[in-house]
Amino acid sequence: MSENDTRQIVQAFLDTQSTMALATVNAEGQPESAPVFYVSDDRLNLYWLSAAQVRHSVNLFARPTVSAAVYPAIWQWNDIVGLQIEGEAEAITDERIREQIMILYLRKFQLPASFDAAIASSTLYVLRPRWMRWVDNSVSFGYTAEISF
Repeated sequence: MSENDTRQIVQAFLDTQSTMALATVNAEGQPESAPVFYVSDDRLNLYWLSAAQVRHSVNLFARPTVSAAVYPAIWQWNDIVGLQIEGEAEAITDERIREQIMILYLRKFQLPASFDAAIASSTLYVLRPRWMRWVDNSVSFGYTAEISF
């Protein structure tokens, strides 16, 4: 499979999933992970909203190198599919970009109006991948394809 084919499969997969397990490193050098809703763009960047004071936000501000995984809940080994991701994360400070991403976010997630204040006060973050591994056991046990950026 070509890298372009893999990118198309990955983009389609990201569009159908909702949650990314984001891994950061704290001040003591210990890993921490958190599930976050995300949206992605056509460059396979992943965006999410979080409060600036939560652990993963504090961690990535000090140490922006992160990893993540996106995968559906399954129960059979041959159904395992998902992404392993490594890259750099940061807060989005450009209001124009935030507006564009929030359109995608609110289209993907039907959130109640009671969330409006929390969304408005949240920081928008981006994970810019430098490497992705697509895992798909339906192809064969342990099948992987990698994307470099």
